[in-house]
Amino acid sequence: MRILRVNMTKLETTFESLPEDWKIIGGRGLSAKILKAEVPPQSEPLGPEAKFIVATGPLAGTLAPSCGRISIGAKSPLTLGIKEANSGGPAGQKMDKLGIRAIVVEGTPQKDKIYLLHISKAGAVIEPADQYRGLKNYDLAEALYKKYAKKSSIISIGIGGERRWKSASVGFTDTEGRPARHAARGGLGAVMGAKGLKAVVIDDQGTDAVDIADKEVFRETIKKWAEVLKTDPQAQNMMKYGTPAGIVPLRSIGSAPSKNYSNEQTDGFENLAGSAFEKVNQERGGGLKGCMPGCLIRCSTSYYGPDGKYLTSGFEYETLALLGTNLGLANPDVVAKLDRLCDDLGLDTIETGSSLGVAAGAGKMAFGDAGSALALFDELEKGTEFGNILGNGVVSTCRALGVTRIPAYKGQAIPAHDPRVSKSAGVTYKTSPMGADHTAGITYEKFKSKEGQVERSLKAQIVAAALDTFGYCSLARITDTKTLIGFLKDLLNARFGLNLEIDDLVNIGRDILKTELEFNQGTEFHTAHDPDPEFVKTEHSVPVGTVFDVEPSEITAIWEQLDTIVPY
Repeated sequence: MRILRVNMTKLETTFESLPEDWKIIGGRGLSAKILKAEVPPQSEPLGPEAKFIVATGPLAGTLAPSCGRISIGAKSPLTLGIKEANSGGPAGQKMDKLGIRAIVVEGTPQKDKIYLLHISKAGAVIEPADQYRGLKNYDLAEALYKKYAKKSSIISIGIGGERRWKSASVGFTDTEGRPARHAARGGLGAVMGAKGLKAVVIDDQGTDAVDIADKEVFRETIKKWAEVLKTDPQAQNMMKYGTPAGIVPLRSIGSAPSKNYSNEQTDGFENLAGSAFEKVNQERGGGLKGCMPGCLIRCSTSYYGPDGKYLTSGFEYETLALLGTNLGLANPDVVAKLDRLCDDLGLDTIETGSSLGVAAGAGKMAFGDAGSALALFDELEKGTEFGNILGNGVVSTCRALGVTRIPAYKGQAIPAHDPRVSKSAGVTYKTSPMGADHTAGITYEKFKSKEGQVERSLKAQIVAAALDTFGYCSLARITDTKTLIGFLKDLLNARFGLNLEIDDLVNIGRDILKTELEFNQGTEFHTAHDPDPEFVKTEHSVPVGTVFDVEPSEITAIWEQLDTIVPY
């Protein structure tokens, strides 16, 4: 297994062997280790010392169910700390088949030059990409597929990344070649843009099947897992409706944001639930699909418009909440159009939805008015003065508008899990190396009580770090965490001929968190941002009537339990 290094200053590519100690480390864990070892913590996120990392999991190329997630790692221009954002799509599986665990992009090209990286069995080549400058993601994918193999996977940035916006995402094509999967949080698309890298094309044609030490055990492990999924209620619900199934229960308890995290209800929010629009969507030609080969959950909503044509996919809960109820919008066709615009421009739907929510609260658009929301997207695309402000995220938007009620932790917009309702989520936002990130560890266990939420957050953070390191999709979680970790343990043992125990995987999760925390100690992550949002401590949520009231002394001591707490 190899690491591909891409030097954008010299325009050279080289391969090196993956260290033996990192044999089963991939994704979030591998990017954290490389950043800790090679990037000065005080470096400018968009400067020449910064590095942009693409890392896949150690099981991706096996096509084991839900094990193909791919991670982007860098120092975030938004949080100013270490950041990982991950995505679905087949790119990670193709990287593994090519024998590449990570791509490390370093240096910067000559001013205003942009390039494309083409990776195949023959090697890795940097090619000029000036003809693709200014293209949005969908047009870019169409243009690239005219030149490169149709079954290639494309990693790209839209104009958000080219403009170095702090809300810029990194796009990935799905199994049908559509750039609808995104590693969106933290503005890592801006880092890719600063490297002068418009796209990466990954072509695995001609590669052999990946090596598996014990194929029979590997097959039996997957067979047993399929039976587990058939009886697990959490998995079954996800298979039936995907993440949109969460919009009604979470909005009903006030966790899904409405009208800029206010206590005003968005009328008709039930229309955004998967159970409400899935029948119509199927009649139009859409439905639930897998975002990567081998997925058994198949929870990605491929959404078709009233004209019966494909509109967007990866149409998930966070997007429905931040671009829907948070803006007072409840028409799935409208929200799907906004999602498509974010994917095309290359923007995080969470950060963008939060920025627009603040803008609406300040009178720059009207809640519930699709036209005024589209007008702000027009400003984003044109790159007007206010469009640039919006593109740089919710903190940028608040400061420009003189708004002091800022829905962010560590410079990053609060996701669609209100910390007043999911208090463990609030602990995670406050303590995670990732800032306010729903993928860093969320749970609703005993959510009304402030007791025990620090421990629940810590358990969730350990598990999230481990799953992101092994490339396992968090949307394919089952009810029993120990059984899930045991499944991954058995797969790793069968692929690599190892004798891992469950605790070994848990310890990897702990180790990754330690690495990230250590990196952040040398950055501006803890000093550059406004204090945590005061409104979550003073404004009671509706209807549960709670605030975020976990004791600060408990939160401060969270990491003292890292080596001892059992996360299952």
